[in-house]
Amino acid sequence: MSTADDKTDDADTDEELTDDDKDEKQHAEFVRMADQSLDRFRETHSEPQQQFIVDAFVETGEIPTGEAFGIEEVEAAVVMVAFEQHLDRNVLRQHGLTMATYMEHVDDADLPALRRAAAKGEWHVFHSHAQVIAAARKDGSAYSD
Repeated sequence: MSTADDKTDDADTDEELTDDDKDEKQHAEFVRMADQSLDRFRETHSEPQQQFIVDAFVETGEIPTGEAFGIEEVEAAVVMVAFEQHLDRNVLRQHGLTMATYMEHVDDADLPALRRAAAKGEWHVFHSHAQVIAAARKDGSAYSD
């Protein structure tokens, strides 16, 4: 059982954390919440329902929400934030990119394929893509028509 002293200790601990540590703690919490949401999704939706929702995400870039889909808006938002954080932390930074610099070079026509790769956890697709973008930015060819 949590006590007021526990909460005070947590607050004191948070104040002692560096900005990077706070960022890492927040990221870990998003990952935990996203994992819970995804586990619940897998447990409560049949394979055809899961596929329908993934296909809708691939097509639109949004996770369908509402009672008809059995997904709350907050769950979808947490999953999207966790995905973006994973992409930023575990892929883009390795290539000297941010989400903004990466997206400058992503063709809208490629978005469905990238979303499908994300839904499947095929992060190697993003590594390859980011590597090409980073090299093109470095040699200047990313800015020529």
